[in-house]
Amino acid sequence: MEAITTDTLTERMDSMQESDKVRAERVRTGQQYGAGQEGIDLFSMMDDALRCFQKYWLQFLLLIVIVTAVFIIYGNRQYVPQYQAKVTYAVNKTGDSDTDASIAQRLSNSISVVTKTGDFKDRLFADVEEENVNPNYVISSAYTDNSNLFSVTVTANNYNNANMLLDLLENMYPEWVAGSNGTIELQVVDRALAGENPVNGYSAMKQLVEGVLAGVILCLAIAALYAQLIRTVRKESDMKKITSKGCISLIPEITVKKREKSKKQQLLLTNKRVDWGFKQSVQAAQLRIEKQMEQEHKQVLLVSSTLPQEGKSMTAVNLALAFMQHEKKTVLIDGDLRKPSVAEMLGMEEQKGLAEYLKGNAKVKEVLQKKGDLTVIQGGKVHGNISSLMDESRMEELMTFLKSEFDYVIIDTPPAYLFSDAAILAGYADRVLYVVRHDMAEIPQIEKGMESFIQEDKLLGYLINRSQKGFASYGKYGYGKYGYGKYGYGKYGKYQRYVDVKEDDMDTEDSL
Repeated sequence: MEAITTDTLTERMDSMQESDKVRAERVRTGQQYGAGQEGIDLFSMMDDALRCFQKYWLQFLLLIVIVTAVFIIYGNRQYVPQYQAKVTYAVNKTGDSDTDASIAQRLSNSISVVTKTGDFKDRLFADVEEENVNPNYVISSAYTDNSNLFSVTVTANNYNNANMLLDLLENMYPEWVAGSNGTIELQVVDRALAGENPVNGYSAMKQLVEGVLAGVILCLAIAALYAQLIRTVRKESDMKKITSKGCISLIPEITVKKREKSKKQQLLLTNKRVDWGFKQSVQAAQLRIEKQMEQEHKQVLLVSSTLPQEGKSMTAVNLALAFMQHEKKTVLIDGDLRKPSVAEMLGMEEQKGLAEYLKGNAKVKEVLQKKGDLTVIQGGKVHGNISSLMDESRMEELMTFLKSEFDYVIIDTPPAYLFSDAAILAGYADRVLYVVRHDMAEIPQIEKGMESFIQEDKLLGYLINRSQKGFASYGKYGYGKYGYGKYGYGKYGKYQRYVDVKEDDMDTEDSL
């Protein structure tokens, strides 16, 4: 491998920083994501459409059923049975076959017009009572090429009506022709009465097939539209449009394998029932973070995300556990004072924490609790936002002490896009790890959430959570709900659609 000198590494880092600052400026000036940046990526669109089907397969199946039912109901209501009776005439006038053929063709072409005239109808129904006349009929004709033959077909919605009309036509039409075209002999060469079975029999199977086909086409159109309109992160290349920082790790979409009647399981490295792929992904993230922070002589890592339920708190907890497993003395701070969740994830009783310390109600040693070898500073019993509790001198004193006593300090925060807490705490951090959940937050929102970290040059990189790639075989696993009680985050407004639970039961974290 090519050796990388210190100067080369410095140049690369300067280039990456400059690139991120350009992106941050684009966000600040309000330029929209995707405007004129790239052409249409057909393979990405197909992949997004496929994921749309995987994500909403039940809704698509229901849509196909509805469309099929509409086709069957509509087809059944619009169906009108048709019965046909037919008579075939031969023209004999001149004895010359060409002349007779020309007359047959002319008579055949004129029937559809002639039979609609009032005079013709009066003559046709002259001997029929008015109440017995059914107007639902059509008289048509077809000429047999190069012959003196033409056929007249009566189509009606009742086979008795069709046969009656054919009888009336046979009795009246030859006289009508003779009266309007001179002496023409029409000889009946074939006659077929209408049967009890309609010529256009209703096919429920045909309606079913057409309905399913229409439903599938509609679903394909919706998936294609979804693929064009989607603006969430589904792969690493999407994040490259936001930042030049690298992807620290891909956390696969898995869950804890539960036993019946077992207690709620957490996605922690210390849980033996957690999937191997998940553990390997977290370990890979910890090794990369440790290596990079060691090279830069940094100790304090802040973990944030764009929206709730992206997995940032679980990431922070597991990274702290991973650092401890690598014999790095680590302290984990729950900086999400709006709804602390670290203690519950680790199975700890709620005690004094960061909120009490910032208010001056506790000393540093009082807020340091142990969970095995891991040291934890809980959020505390008094919940709120950081800005209302922040005491800069006490916070600086706390960080100075922690950096002198521990190898690494990890801080969990509320979502950066929705609250300013993360940006405030970032002032006391060396680097920021940004957690991005697969196909959740929109790219402009991620840009805005990252903006302050990029401008302050503190963004270490990002981690894609619930990735469709990674160590684990995620096909047989799915994410369950890991609730952590009610959240006091107030009204999210239009951002409610990014959370899978009701607002009153909203959690900042779902799980990794």
